[in-house]
This record gives sequence, C-alpha cells and structure tokens, in this order.
Amino acid sequence: MMAYKAKKVVVIGSGVGGAGVAALLQARGHRVTLLEKNGFYGGKCWSFEKDGFLVDSGVHMFSMGASGQHGDINRRVRGDLEWLTDQPSEHLLIGGKYRINLYQSPFDPRMALHNAVSQIAMLRDRIIRREKKGPGIAELQNEVYRASKRSTFLESLLAAAKIARLNPSYLVELDEISLQEFLHRVTEDRTVLQGMAALSMLLTVVPYHRVSAGEFLWCVTNIFRKKTLGVPRGGSREIPGAFLRAFLRDGGELRLNCEVKSIVVKEGRARGVVTAEGEEIPADLVISNAGIKRTLEMAGEENFPEEYVSYVKGLEYSYSFITVKYGLDRRVIDLPAPSFFNIPNLDPDHMFDYLEKGGLPEDPFLFTPLPSEWDPYAAPPGKQLVIMGVPGPIEVNRENVEWCERILDRAEERLMEIFPNMSGHVEWKMRTHIAHTASITGKPTGECIGLAQCVGQTGVHKPQPWTPVEGLWLVGADAGARGVGTEQAAGSALYVANLLG
Repeated sequence: MMAYKAKKVVVIGSGVGGAGVAALLQARGHRVTLLEKNGFYGGKCWSFEKDGFLVDSGVHMFSMGASGQHGDINRRVRGDLEWLTDQPSEHLLIGGKYRINLYQSPFDPRMALHNAVSQIAMLRDRIIRREKKGPGIAELQNEVYRASKRSTFLESLLAAAKIARLNPSYLVELDEISLQEFLHRVTEDRTVLQGMAALSMLLTVVPYHRVSAGEFLWCVTNIFRKKTLGVPRGGSREIPGAFLRAFLRDGGELRLNCEVKSIVVKEGRARGVVTAEGEEIPADLVISNAGIKRTLEMAGEENFPEEYVSYVKGLEYSYSFITVKYGLDRRVIDLPAPSFFNIPNLDPDHMFDYLEKGGLPEDPFLFTPLPSEWDPYAAPPGKQLVIMGVPGPIEVNRENVEWCERILDRAEERLMEIFPNMSGHVEWKMRTHIAHTASITGKPTGECIGLAQCVGQTGVHKPQPWTPVEGLWLVGADAGARGVGTEQAAGSALYVANLLG
C-alpha cells in the first residue's frame, strides 16, 4: 500500500482531486494520463464565459484560499494560482433585521469582540491542565458553556475548536455526535443556533442535526486560523487549471472528451481502463476521482468483498446547492463585503426541514457571492455578476427537477425583496441545478460536495483512498481528508500523492 514505484498511472476525472494528484505524481516522475469525460476540465469546479462575464458553474468561495490545501498543491507543483481576499469578507442579514459584517479574523477590532485573545488563552490553559486527567467531551462542553458567560459565544466556540485541533482526541469523540447535539448542550440562544445551523449548511451542505461536530469544528478553526478565505483570480476553474498547467508543463497527458467506461481488474488488481470508444489503456495504478460509488460500478462489484460493497452503498451524500446567476448592466448591489448571506429567522432545528419533508423554504438561506466584487475582471466594466445559491435536493428525477425550479422561484423572490433595485438591471440570468450537476459528473445525483460530512462518515469512518482492489485508489472529496468542499478533494490529492511516493 505504501510507496508504489509505478511507471504508468491513469487518473479518472479532472476535478480538483484528480487534477491535483495528477500534477503531484507527474512532478515526482510518474507517467500520468488524466482522462476527462467532458470537453472541459475541472468537474464541478469550473467556469465559463457569457457575454463578457466569467461565470462559475456552481456557487463558490474557498475557506482557506492560498493557506489551505489548494495553495499547498500549487506550491508543490510550482503552479501559477493567484488568490483574491477582501475585508470584510461576508455581509449577513440575520432574521431580516440585523446586518453584520464578518472579517477574516473573528477577533478583528472592527467586529467589537473585546479581550478575545486573552479569553482563548485562559480557556486553552484551563483545558490543557485538565487534559492531563483525561477529560472527554463533557469537560469541553462545560468549558464552552462557562466561557460563553464571560465572552461571546463565537469566541468560546472558536476557542473550543482551537483546543480540539491541538488535542485530536477531542475530534475523535466529537465525530460521534452531531453539531446540533453539541450546541444544545452548551447554549439555547436562538440567534446563535440559527447562525450555526446556517453555517453548517454553508460549509458542509448538511443540516446541523446530521453534521459531525468534529468535522464542523475542524473546518471553523482552520478558517479563522488561516485568515485567507477568498477566491482565485480568473474564476473557480483556475484551481484545477493551475494544477493542470503544471501537469502539462511537466510532461503529463490530458485527454478531454474521453469517458471511462470500465476499470480493468484482473486477478484482484487494477490493470487499466477501457474508454467509451473501446480503447484499453493499461496502467500500473488507477486513481479515480469519479466518486466512490461510481468507481465501484466501473470496477465491477464482483471484484470487491461483499462487506465493502454494502458499506459503499450505504454511504450518504450531501445536499445540493442550486443557483441563479445574474449579469447586471450596472453595479446595483453595494455592500461592504463581496458576498452576502440571508440567515433565515426560523427555528434552527427545522431551518432545512423542506429538504427532508418536501415543500418550499419559508425564508430561504441564501449564499450569494458577488464575483465581480472579488475580481473586477469577472464582469465587463461597470457591470456586476451575482450568483445566488440555495440548498436543494439530491436525486435527479422529474419531480425533483421541478421542485428545484420552485425552490429557485422562492429564492429569487426573497433576493428581490432584499435588493429590489436588481430587477430593473438584469441583462441576463440563468439557472443551474441538480440536472446540470449530474450532466457534468455522469452520476444520477446532483449533490454539491460528495459524501455527506455527517456522523458516521467523518474522521476514522471516512473512506480511505485505497480500495480492496490492489492498485485501485480513490481521490477527491469522498476519500480521506477533512475540509470545506473542494478543500477536501485537494487534501485527498496530497494524501494520496504522499502515500504513493
């Protein structure tokens, strides 16, 4: 399993994970062929041009920017990826009443959070002292509760997250309970819980009654520790694009419009792939960025132990983010930050019930980056690009596609209530939802990220990148790493490349 001396590697899929591992392995002297079914690279992380606007296919911001896993790969392969950051980075409308700006650091004086550093130091020291006596989650919860009486809850939560990062044993325990359960043990403040429920959906696309508390705290602490949330210059496609330019520079082979039909398995080992055109491409190693379930199908269930097949089939996906993209004929939305969030004034425990029970959100959670506020070249001079995202269903069928359209109708209605001047300046608009995502991935689902970061699927429970078939590896958000969205995929690429040498 460790340090394969492979000469020939085939990577399936050019999403962030596939592009990243291909570039890393090519830079280390392997001969890598990267196969992509679409006529463009990047999978769900790509961008396209429309009437002079540079439009992301999905709805994106990147929580750690240059300081996270994307930046790490870029440095290792000597890539040309550039990042854009801003202060404040986010503007929140909470419950239709209160407006708050968020800065890269929660301890920025402009957020008026006083004495935060000393509070964290005090909390950290107290828990580290108790750590010697073998504390568990109960002690951590008690400290968060007591600290919240001395300072803001956000300060206390971030302190707990930092301590959990310093002591990984906490994360192991916290992976076994939901964020909802953890938070209800330390606060009943409705506004705090609303914010955390919305943040859970933003970071993981999973409601907070299902998301792993450990995974959530890991993501939050790293966002505020790195302080580099941002977007790549040139749109989201520049992340895989930078990796692939390095890959090609180093002699790698990229084949677009080349769909893999099956993975060849002989005598318990992956031997290569067969394309949709019938071409067999031999390989010493096959690395799949197609998702764990699709990889199982391509390699043939009969080649895996029954318990592994059952395990993979039981894994659950995240929800989707469906979008409306607007090209405005002038700069209409004037906010202090380049992204906007509508935090619903709803019971936090039931904020996203519509995803599980049907119907429409009464007050939709809106994730709305303004790409042209980050990057002035994302729109023609004087114009503005707006991308609004709202959580949606997963399975692609006629009923769900129609449901997506109704959810977007409601989301647009809410957006226009908040920014009424938009309606008279829409030069063009377009919608993307689960059917569009499925057309990119070739899967029957339109999930936003991949496997859900829920209890039972994070930490030690997350699929590892190696499979029971020798020489067949997984890469991407489904395999091996923690993080927000595509940062999981980049982390997975780093992990796999380090294992393979």
